Amino acid sequence: MYEKIYNHRYCIIVVVIIACITACYMLGRGTSGNNNDVQGTVHRVMGDNRKIGKSIDQAVEHIGTAEKEIERADGANRRAAFILSEGRERANEGERIVTELQQGNSRAKQILRDIERANKERTIQK
Repeated sequence: MYEKIYNHRYCIIVVVIIACITACYMLGRGTSGNNNDVQGTVHRVMGDNRKIGKSIDQAVEHIGTAEKEIERADGANRRAAFILSEGRERANEGERIVTELQQGNSRAKQILRDIERANKERTIQK
């Protein structure tokens, strides 16, 4: 077994040297590359966080504006309901007045008929 290794010792030495060179190159390149990538990622994340913060602030402003609009709409709805109830009351009162007037008109017509009948009876009696 030692003879096989001894016969291929130059090949093994070359392979070990190539492996060392490759490892040094990968480790040296990987560290600086990863460091730059990490820094770039951190900066992108920080930028994204700032954008998200601004978006959240804008959303809070929009929510505040929406709350104010909802309060205004709620007030307008309450006023409309009050006006509608007032309108209903007035309509009911108007309907009651119309009914009374119709009853009064019917009574007045009856009185006029009675007067006309009485006048006719007087005319006939004379």
